[in-house]
Amino acid sequence: MHTADRTVEGGLHWHAHAKTEDEVYSLPLPYGSHLNGDLWLQMPRDWIAATFDDEDAADQWLKEQLALYPPENIAEQGCANATLYTRWQLIRERHKMVWADYRNRHGREVFRLLVPCPRPSAPWALGEPPECPEVRGSVEPLPA
Repeated sequence: MHTADRTVEGGLHWHAHAKTEDEVYSLPLPYGSHLNGDLWLQMPRDWIAATFDDEDAADQWLKEQLALYPPENIAEQGCANATLYTRWQLIRERHKMVWADYRNRHGREVFRLLVPCPRPSAPWALGEPPECPEVRGSVEPLPA
């Protein structure tokens, strides 16, 4: 549990999620909630593509993902915003999700997220943020 980390930056890390085409359309999330970080932290652990403890590694991962799946149109907002503002968001808006959602040049839907964890408590939230889906520092797999 990251209880102590909810008030200090020391435990902050990012869980990366990568969904493409059919995976995006079959997400078991309520319509319009795919950008809700609390929901992503409750998804199955095997949905996490990677976890990063520093901004540089998280920024590099997202840029590599965008390069692997170039947008249909270079001005595509879902890709352009991620390209231009990822590093800034990871440093300045540390507790906000960074995302890219766009169609690539082959017409496939590309959805990439960096979810900050632990999630801070928000005044409007109904309860505490979800626990971290990973056991940090553990070498043993999580129980099924």
